[in-house]
Amino acid sequence: MIDKNRFDSESGYCRMLGHDVLFSYCRIAKDGIPCFKIMDCWFERLPIDDYMKSNYSENEIDKILEKPASKITTIYDLIEQAKKRAL
Repeated sequence: MIDKNRFDSESGYCRMLGHDVLFSYCRIAKDGIPCFKIMDCWFERLPIDDYMKSNYSENEIDKILEKPASKITTIYDLIEQAKKRAL
C-alpha cells in the first residue's frame, strides 16, 4: 500500500498549466480529487498505477480519469442554466 501523501513533494511538469507543479497539487486539483491527467503526467517518474490502486477503488479511478467536458460545452450549459433561472 502506498500512502496517499507519499509523493506530495515530488515536482513535475503539468501539461495543463504549462509549468512545474508538486504532486500534491495534482492529487487534489479537481475539487479534492486527482486531475484526470495524473497517470499521463506521472507514469515515467512514479509508480502511479500502484499509487492509484492503493488509494482509490476501480470506480473512483474511472471517474477520476474521465475526460472533462469541453470548455464550450461547459459555457453553453452555464448559459442554459442562467436562462432557466431568469424565467
